[in-house]
Amino acid sequence: MQLFHNSHDTAYRMPFGAAATGSKVKLALKIISDTQPDAVKIRLWENEEEIFYDMAPKNSRENQEQSLSSSGSENTAENEFYYTATVPMPEKEGLVWYYFIVETGGKAVYYINNNDSLGGVGQTQTEPANNSFQITVYDKDYKTPDWFKGQIMYQIFTDRFFGDHSDTNGVIPKKRNEYIIHSDWYEPISFNAHPFEMGPACNDFYGGNLNGIIDKLKYLKSLGVGVIYLNPIFDAYSNHKYDTADYMNIDPMFGTNEKFTALCDEAEKLGIRVILDGVFSHTGADSIYFNKYGNYGNNTGAYKNPQSQYKEWYQFTNYPNYESWWGCSNLPNVNEMTPSYLDYILRDEDSVIKTWLKRGASGWRLDVADELPDEFIKILRREVKKQDPDAVIIGEVWEDASNKVSYSIRREYLLGKELDSVMNYPFKDNMIAFLLGNIDAECLNAHFMSIFENYPKETLYSLMNIIGTHDTMRIKTLLGGLSQDCGTQKLSSGNEELATYRLKMLSFVQMTFVGVPCIYYGDEVGMQGGSDPFNRGTYPWRAIDPDLRQWYTDLGALRNNSDCLTLGYYKTVYASGDLYIYARFTKNGKNAFGNCCKNSLAICAVNRSFESKHIDIDISEFGDFSFFSHGISNPEIVPVRDSIIEIDVAPVGCEFFISADKF
Repeated sequence: MQLFHNSHDTAYRMPFGAAATGSKVKLALKIISDTQPDAVKIRLWENEEEIFYDMAPKNSRENQEQSLSSSGSENTAENEFYYTATVPMPEKEGLVWYYFIVETGGKAVYYINNNDSLGGVGQTQTEPANNSFQITVYDKDYKTPDWFKGQIMYQIFTDRFFGDHSDTNGVIPKKRNEYIIHSDWYEPISFNAHPFEMGPACNDFYGGNLNGIIDKLKYLKSLGVGVIYLNPIFDAYSNHKYDTADYMNIDPMFGTNEKFTALCDEAEKLGIRVILDGVFSHTGADSIYFNKYGNYGNNTGAYKNPQSQYKEWYQFTNYPNYESWWGCSNLPNVNEMTPSYLDYILRDEDSVIKTWLKRGASGWRLDVADELPDEFIKILRREVKKQDPDAVIIGEVWEDASNKVSYSIRREYLLGKELDSVMNYPFKDNMIAFLLGNIDAECLNAHFMSIFENYPKETLYSLMNIIGTHDTMRIKTLLGGLSQDCGTQKLSSGNEELATYRLKMLSFVQMTFVGVPCIYYGDEVGMQGGSDPFNRGTYPWRAIDPDLRQWYTDLGALRNNSDCLTLGYYKTVYASGDLYIYARFTKNGKNAFGNCCKNSLAICAVNRSFESKHIDIDISEFGDFSFFSHGISNPEIVPVRDSIIEIDVAPVGCEFFISADKF
């Protein structure tokens, strides 16, 4: 007996992907057997309850939504049986797990998810197992901000981007005597202490500020940027500002509260919005709230004064001992569900999140979302949307956010009552693994399809697609083969050339994929560096890679001018070995959200090997297109005959075709 189900194929699961509460999902199982089974059932696990549904036989392909050709069988054989069942989704959001049970002659076999639990084609077992197929059931009213979907984002570590000190007569403000102020913007980082403790890894400054970002807004616009994500900018001891000292004020080395509003106003004139980094699982020890070092008075703060109004925020184990974030004594943990903390950060009319939305921010990125209770994030969402329904909420989650377990609790990030988006580390990690030869294109596609299957569509088109961040080594350095502890070591000329080719491929996929591509400042000009703090160097304004920057500029323009690349559908066209090809398209005059637009099709191909690849792609399923623009930086119009695009992909290269009008 052979069993087959493919959760990525709408012939076996309709509709594909996550499902809304109260909706219905049709599931199908193909059975090849000499005798018809006695019974076929679906076993579901939902809301901590086991439920069984009988499946009905269909011995022909009538009423199938699509051809079952993906199963490897073109014609119905006499010993093939098809069983289907329409399963109602629960009225409460959550995860539904399913597998199939086939009973014959008093014996049962089971069809379950594959060993990697990625969905798609499963496997047959003689015993039930835990790796069921997943259906994410989200709140039917779940909506993410439309303005955010498909945008290009740019992440800025403020101290290292650009400095304009005209407001202070050219002088960089210095809050503390022990601070190191670099006189030379291009002086390399030379420290390697723990980045979250007070000391030489985090007390050196180069003078980047909000004025500097305002000065460079037109540059960001030239890249096609529509969203700026700022690493923390609130008053704090360190250069990274993840040790918040005062949530209500901009760090004076970066500017003023008024300067932040000016940044938002100037950015808005160019069609750019600004998102802030919210660090709410801990504060700084050197803060008005904790005041461990007495810099805010001798009798204020939870550490100095047991009667402090902030005392209940913190987790003192045996006063003055306290719990801290991952053992970093300079980052004392907070009790997020303490009523006074909830009021201060979230609920009051002048709370932290509402105040900064009023001052011009368009959303929040939540640092270490795994450390925040689900209920805290739910309250945050309610309060943020109450202040600004269009504000976006992004969570820092490093894994598949649909089924993430942290501290033994299944998280509810993407069920409709918490986050709009997450940082898409699975995209980054799997693309890098593919480019470096650690997985093949088929495996890459399986990981991508798992995300498409598990995430609601509203989330998918809002995903923060990263290839580098302040927490990871510089992407060019990684692609060139150096280890993360390389510090300031530069790539050799040969390895740098290879890294640049790979970075062009990676950024090409990033800019043509579903979601919101995010550029980590300086990646677009080839910045290098190992892990923290060497990934946070100053932007090399005098020593950029002009060819790479032009590549990013061209990709940004391409994306922003293409309906199919921003809000179009996605389909894998070919994924095998070294070659990965996918289509982005609109159909029937509409994009993936039903908005009217022109029919268009883009074919995107990447070849990681050191040999050229040729392949012919049949595009007839996407519509009738006669001409395509071929190329990115210097495109040419090419005709298409018999719906076949002939693609030649250079070694370690990419190719791009997008439908076009005749000359």
